[in-house]
Amino acid sequence: MNFIQEKDAKKKYIFDWWPAIKKWPEAKVEAHLPEIVAVPESVSEVQEAVKYAYDNNLAIVPFGGASGVLGGIVPEKPSLTIDMQKITGVVEFDQDNHFITAYAGMFGRELEDYLNERGYTTGHYPQSIDLATVGGLVATKSAGTFSSKYGNIEDMMQGLEVVLPNGELFTNRNVPRSATGPYIPNLFIGSEGTLGVITKVTLKVWKLPERREFRGIEFDTLEDAIMTAREFYRRDIVPAVVRIYNPSEAQNLYKKINHRSDKVLMIVGIVGAETVAPEILKQVLLTSERRTGHDLGSEIGNAWEQHRYNADWLEEGNAEDTIIADAIEVSGNWTVLPKMYDVVSKRLEGKVDKLWAHCSHCYPSGANIYFIVFATGKDAQDTLNKFNEIWKIIMEGVLECGGSGAHHHGVGRQRLPWFKEEIGSTSHEILEEIKNSFDPKGAFNPGILALNSEEAVPSN
Repeated sequence: MNFIQEKDAKKKYIFDWWPAIKKWPEAKVEAHLPEIVAVPESVSEVQEAVKYAYDNNLAIVPFGGASGVLGGIVPEKPSLTIDMQKITGVVEFDQDNHFITAYAGMFGRELEDYLNERGYTTGHYPQSIDLATVGGLVATKSAGTFSSKYGNIEDMMQGLEVVLPNGELFTNRNVPRSATGPYIPNLFIGSEGTLGVITKVTLKVWKLPERREFRGIEFDTLEDAIMTAREFYRRDIVPAVVRIYNPSEAQNLYKKINHRSDKVLMIVGIVGAETVAPEILKQVLLTSERRTGHDLGSEIGNAWEQHRYNADWLEEGNAEDTIIADAIEVSGNWTVLPKMYDVVSKRLEGKVDKLWAHCSHCYPSGANIYFIVFATGKDAQDTLNKFNEIWKIIMEGVLECGGSGAHHHGVGRQRLPWFKEEIGSTSHEILEEIKNSFDPKGAFNPGILALNSEEAVPSN
């Protein structure tokens, strides 16, 4: 096992895609560097690293692909960061029973490529697929763009191996379902490194679909598009992909086909059997026509599919001290979503330079909304202050409307001020009891989820 102690080499271990940390002065960055970074090459070495940290009174921060956007890998106190990237590869691929087990350090794209070459898929396509590790996808409760068909990471996961704070290994029986009490593996989904280090993951897999269809549909209003998505569920014709863009963000796709429009855009993707997919698409289009929907054809749908992993705007929007950009995902039930969009949009007027918004994950009872914000400040601190004001406006507006302040990016550091309010004091007390049981010393990623922490790292 290698250890990293050089200051410059340790810097990459606190930087993910969190916009706030990019505005921090150098002194603050250095104050939050880990004391040491361990780079294990086996599960037993992860156990050794955990024991080393415990024996030396260091906090423990698991590190995957650094694809997060909320600062969840920033140490709160003197820590040992465990870099999982060398613990990678496929452990077992069972085609008969449709599951695959991989080490947690394997990147999502590597796993998907492995399966595709053999005619299978996880169906999990987050925008971070090239940057995120399998363990990180579980730890942050990831969602993928085809979630309406395949579900999110919690629906796909069938087994886990986790190094617990005491150094022991947790595993569960690899079966499709069990009614023998509460399902303990669920505790680690979305735990963000607070309960242990995920070392192996077993995921269900699917055969690659015979047919894929992508389409663009215009709507007069956001509410028309949202209620049409609800109707897909009522008619049992749910596409694998349903994305609804406000007119501002829709321009990015309209331009790709030289189409002029100031309307709301829906992108649908249908994947499945050769005989089934075309009929679902037909019914989707008929349902859309009932609420101002106009079929734009496959060109714009294919353009979305070809560019769906592109996030250049995030890098460009945070390239200078005086500009900042972020994608803030929230969720709500169907009847709440239009109000939530209106409330937040109005409160952000004059606070942002530009506001994009889209829904990208739908469920029988509702969907998410991404608020993508761009703002400008006078200097790094002023820009960061504006950024935190924008977050406050969105979180307060969403919670007032009865929605959730987080859909799939997790909590990290940025969402801590609203975490306890959303889940409630009783739920938070239960989580703290679980944390105390697993990690009585409070060593694992202290501050995340605001569990057993004296003070969380502020973003400003």
